[in-house]
Amino acid sequence: MSREVWGLIGAGIVAVFAVGRFRWPIFQRWLAPGVAVGFGLYVVVAGADLGPDADHGWVFTTTHVLLIVAGLGIAAWVWRRQRIREWHDPEATADRYGEGRQLLRRFLARDDLTALDEAVERLSQPSSGAQQAALLTALHARYERLHNRDDLDRIIELGRAATGRGVQRARVLTLLSTALRLRYEHVGAAGDLDEAFAACTQAVELVPFRSRHFPFCNSEFAALLRCRFDRDGQPRLLDQAIERMRESLRSARLRGGARPVDLATACALLTERGQRTDSRSDLDEAVDAGRLALRRIRPTDRLFQQCQTSLGAALRARFELRDRTRSLTQYELRSPVDDLDEAIRLAHRATDGVPPDAPQRANHRLSLALALHSRYRHDGKDLVLALAAAREAANHESADVPTRIRAGLAWSDIAASAGRYGDAVTAFEGVIELLPRLAPRELRREDQEFRIGRWTGIAATAAACALAAGHHEKALVLLEQGRGVLLGRALEVRTDLARLHREHRELAAEFEELRLALEPFDADDRTRAERWDDLLGRIRADDAFTDFAKPPTLQRILAQGATGPVVYLNVSQHRCDAIIVRAGGVTVLPLGITAQQVVEQAHKLHLALAPESIVDPMRRDAVHDVLGWLWDAVVEPVLDVAGIPAAAAVLPRIWWIPTGPLTLLPIHAAGRGRDTLMDRAISSYAPTIRALEAVRGRRVDNGRPRTLVVAMSETPGAKPLGSADAEAELVRSRFPDALLLRNREATRDRVLAEMRDHEWVHFACHGVVDHDVPSRGRLLLHDHEKRPLTAADIAALDLTGATLAYLSSCATARTGPRHADEAIHLASACQLAGFPDVIATLWPIPDRVAQEFTGDAYAELGSAPAAHVVHAATRSARAKYPNLPGLWSAYVHMGW
Repeated sequence: MSREVWGLIGAGIVAVFAVGRFRWPIFQRWLAPGVAVGFGLYVVVAGADLGPDADHGWVFTTTHVLLIVAGLGIAAWVWRRQRIREWHDPEATADRYGEGRQLLRRFLARDDLTALDEAVERLSQPSSGAQQAALLTALHARYERLHNRDDLDRIIELGRAATGRGVQRARVLTLLSTALRLRYEHVGAAGDLDEAFAACTQAVELVPFRSRHFPFCNSEFAALLRCRFDRDGQPRLLDQAIERMRESLRSARLRGGARPVDLATACALLTERGQRTDSRSDLDEAVDAGRLALRRIRPTDRLFQQCQTSLGAALRARFELRDRTRSLTQYELRSPVDDLDEAIRLAHRATDGVPPDAPQRANHRLSLALALHSRYRHDGKDLVLALAAAREAANHESADVPTRIRAGLAWSDIAASAGRYGDAVTAFEGVIELLPRLAPRELRREDQEFRIGRWTGIAATAAACALAAGHHEKALVLLEQGRGVLLGRALEVRTDLARLHREHRELAAEFEELRLALEPFDADDRTRAERWDDLLGRIRADDAFTDFAKPPTLQRILAQGATGPVVYLNVSQHRCDAIIVRAGGVTVLPLGITAQQVVEQAHKLHLALAPESIVDPMRRDAVHDVLGWLWDAVVEPVLDVAGIPAAAAVLPRIWWIPTGPLTLLPIHAAGRGRDTLMDRAISSYAPTIRALEAVRGRRVDNGRPRTLVVAMSETPGAKPLGSADAEAELVRSRFPDALLLRNREATRDRVLAEMRDHEWVHFACHGVVDHDVPSRGRLLLHDHEKRPLTAADIAALDLTGATLAYLSSCATARTGPRHADEAIHLASACQLAGFPDVIATLWPIPDRVAQEFTGDAYAELGSAPAAHVVHAATRSARAKYPNLPGLWSAYVHMGW
């Protein structure tokens, strides 16, 4: 053979060897395959010269044919080997997307947003597990930088659809879990958290302990446990999260050391537990982990600032513990102030190290504000700097809503601690404006209630600061805007449309169409919620409709005091006041009580009114004591200032709006001896003035209303209710044409259908309060075990011409302390459905007393206003059981 042929054979051998030996991407992808293919094609061309007339020996001819076959075979083998390598080798797969990864690295180094967008574009067509992980990583980086919800949703969509196996599958599942967790933290859907747990559990099972990917997957599981702890409040979950992080750190040590991000996460978890348990050892360990994280991370790394903030928080927590307990020992070289000084330096550096528009800047500024506030409390320095840092964090528009609310509350706390109540009010105004965004319409109702319930008491504290600043009317407005957020949202869709129909018929039609889609509490469609906000904006663009579906203005609030005083009883840690609303203006009466005293009285009453104690003569003194305390500390001073005379031929009306723990006490029954509220005024309750305005606007005179009676003397899974049938007969004696649904006839769907056709409804059945999700409070009908009739079901009704709802059930006007500001219970649900008058109970009462009360009430109902009837029946019950106040003080009236 010629030298040229032997040279080509040698080149082919070198190419094959290079593909197998060298792992340089450019060599594997282009040079070696190119040489091999070129070799094969050259031999083919050379073989074409072997024509029939050529004078070649058979050996020479056979050799050329073999070379042709060998060349083609080598080329095919090289390409096939490369494709196999791309399937099995994550690094080779990622190198295929080298340009996208390089752009991502440019963003991380320079905060180049254009490079980040291009990186996402380059990586947007993955075909393997490694490529999928690269794309999800880029999308996650863009979400962290810009907080664009669409990126988070896309990660979740792609992660759910991703394929693969083994380690690459684990990586994608972990990235999916992270995205779900972030969406839960920023939006609040519990379903996201559950799905994240499922994905991460599967990921951890796919990765062995010694794998370099184990810390990545296991640390995400620790973050999920931390979220679950934040939701459920069980300390064991935080303990488990810390153990998971320690496990991740042990795994990483097998390969030379822990990742800085894992050390920073461990620092944050230990800091939280140390603060909650006053554990010095946890805080010391947190500081050590934070310091090690900073030593191992480059200052140019995008996580460097977060590591500084985590260490700073640990140092601040250790300072506050040592300063509070004076636990410095003679063996310590550092003083507590050294920790605080370092925490402040770290927070400053973290803030300076991120762009002004980065969402993370709000976290760093909040950390700085808290550290500076600690210094202010310690030695009176840095107040102005602390306020400025908290203000910037609270007003940072690209930060997530929970972070901004925390920053706003820190701002208000710093200001109030220095007596700067005007600044505190400004901070609270921003926080209260954010509260509706904390529970967006797209969330399920129970998720909305959980998110709002975590921040209860904000409006009361805001009002207290406004009163301290001398802004009485501002305090009233803050209470109306910050309480009943979910109730107000529901009232928003029940707005009177008559004027809108006259002036903007198309907008009115669109409003009615869209509100039907939003009427259920579970509004999971994000698009519908966005359309609703856009529609309200278009309606309010007209100067004549700027207040459309908004909380009432001050003028509308004051107008509600025209028929009698409306009294807000505001309870906060700062002060307690009665804010008395009359047509002429607002009067503020400071109350000589504390929030702690109110809690103690509520607890005393709760023990005395337990079902087994309510008729116990030994417990009656406790109830009398609570009613006497209410009279002395709250009610009598209010009556005197509100102009309610000690004696009047016709008793005046008064409406009570208690806040905080006062919602658990029977204000209407307050009295000591012969001095009682019931002998001076007729009391009613309202959750907010806005709700009171709404029911007054819906009140109609139906003459003789169609009446529905639901009586459950026998309820599956519950004890018999002997008074139910007797109550039903009492109602029918007053309204012979009433429709009676008894026991098996009373199912959820049947009752809801009949409520739409009847203006008056009477329930004689068991009721259940759900303290965690109050909208799941329910009336027990025949099919309650499978299809309960909940407060949410009732509130979703829109009943035209409704008159009265009588709830002869247990605790139908009561909710848990976490949702006291929202007043979510069966009674308020009936008002939202359209009943201007609701009769309900604060606690369970014996059957016989309930039957007697119903008889006294129905002797007058229909011929006298409901509030007067409840008042008269309560006085009658008091006369029968003067020494058992728990029996006669449970019934309340809500309404106009």
